[in-house]
Amino acid sequence: MDLFGLGIAIFYFLIISKSYEWICKINRKEQIVFFCYTCISVFILEEIITLVFSNSFALSKFLFPLVVYLYLRKLKKSEKYKAIFISLLLSLLYHSTHTFISVTLSSITGDEIVLHYKSTFLLVVLLMTYFSILIIIRYFHLDIKYFDKDYLYPFLKKVIVAFFGLHILLFISDIVSTTHHLNSFGSILSTIVFICLLLIFFAMNSHKVQIEKEIALKQKKFEQKHLQTYTDEIVELYNEIRGFRHDYAGMLVSMQMAIDSGDLQEINRVYNEVLVKANQKLRSDKYTYFDLNNIEDSALRSLIAQSIVYARKNDVEFTLEVKDIITRLSIDLLDLVRIMSILLNNAVEGAADSYLKQMEVAVIKMDFETVIVIQNSCKITMTPSEDLFALSFSTKGRNRGLGLNNVKEILDKYDNIILETEMEDNTFRQIIRFKREFE
Repeated sequence: MDLFGLGIAIFYFLIISKSYEWICKINRKEQIVFFCYTCISVFILEEIITLVFSNSFALSKFLFPLVVYLYLRKLKKSEKYKAIFISLLLSLLYHSTHTFISVTLSSITGDEIVLHYKSTFLLVVLLMTYFSILIIIRYFHLDIKYFDKDYLYPFLKKVIVAFFGLHILLFISDIVSTTHHLNSFGSILSTIVFICLLLIFFAMNSHKVQIEKEIALKQKKFEQKHLQTYTDEIVELYNEIRGFRHDYAGMLVSMQMAIDSGDLQEINRVYNEVLVKANQKLRSDKYTYFDLNNIEDSALRSLIAQSIVYARKNDVEFTLEVKDIITRLSIDLLDLVRIMSILLNNAVEGAADSYLKQMEVAVIKMDFETVIVIQNSCKITMTPSEDLFALSFSTKGRNRGLGLNNVKEILDKYDNIILETEMEDNTFRQIIRFKREFE
C-alpha cells in the first residue's frame, strides 16, 4: 500500500469513527479507541480473508458490522439489539452513501476521467461521503438517545431485519460489480440500497412522531382525569375551612369562659377536646393538596395527585411539601412519568404493608438543582444499597422489584439526574436530584 492509499484508508476509518461519535455522542477519548480498534480489527480481518479468498474487499465490507458489534458488546457492554442496530447502521450509512456517490459521480464524469484522475476522484468521493453522512445524521436526528426509548424497540427490531436485507443486497452489489458486463446492474442495486435506507430513516421518524403523539394524548387524558379529582378535593377543602371559620369563634368563647372560671380542669378539657382536635383536623394530609399549586409541570402534578388518592385508598397518611414554585424538570416526559409512577406507587404500597402507614413527598428547589424526596415507612429492616436495584428485589416482597431496576436503567441515560437510595429504621427513602438548566 502506497502513502496515498494509506491516507485514503485512514480517512475511511475517520469517517466511520466520526459517524459513531455523531450518533452515540461519545467523547474524544472513546472516539480514538474506536478508531484504533476498527483500524486494527479490519486490517487483521482482511489479512485473514486474503489468505482464503481473492476478493477480500467485498467480504471485509460484509463482515464489518461484526467488528463493530463485538466492540459494542464486549468492550462497551451494550444491549444486544442496540449493538446490532448501531453496527448495521454505521456500515450501511457509510458503504451505501459512498457507493451511491461514487456511482453517481462516475456516471456524470465518465469512466475515462475517473481512471485518469483516480486519486482525485477517490478523495472527492470520500469528502462528499463525509459531509453527506453528517447531513443525513442531522436531518434524520440519528441520535442514540432517540433509539434509547423502550416504546420504539418493537419497531426498531423490524428496522434491524430491513437493515440485514439491505446489507445482503449491498454485498451482492459489490460481488456483481466485479463482473464487467454486470457492472451497471451492481450500480442499480447500490442505488436501490441507498434510497431504501433513506426511506427507512423517514419511516423511523414518522413512527416516532406518531407514537409520541399517542403518548402525549394519553398523558393529557390522564391529567384531565386527575385535574377533576384535584378540583373536587380543593372545593371540599375550601368548604371545610369556611365551616371551620364559623366554628372558630365558638372555640374562643368556650376557652374564654373556661379561663374566666379559673377552673384548670375545665381549661385543660376545652383545650384537649376542642383546640387540639381542631388543630389535628387542620393538619390532615388532605390539606397537602394546596402545595400542588406550586408545581408548574402538569405531568408531575398529576402523578403526585394520583399518588395522594392512591394513598388514601390504602389508608396511608400522605404528606406533601412544596414550598417553592417548581418549573419543568429536564427529563423526557415519558421517562418522568415512568420513574415517578414506579417510585410513588412503590412508596404507597410499601407504606400500606407497614405498621406506621406513612408516606412523605417533598419537592425542593435549591440553588443549582431540584430535589424530589419520596419517603415511606416499610416493614423490613436494613438492606444493602446494592441489593435495592437487583432485578427481583423489592421492599414490598420477593420478586416484586422489577420497577426499581427499570428506574435505574432509565436514569442511567441522564448525566444531569442522580438517584440516591437510603434505608434506616424501617424508613425507605428515594432522593432524585435534577440539575437545573439556567436561562
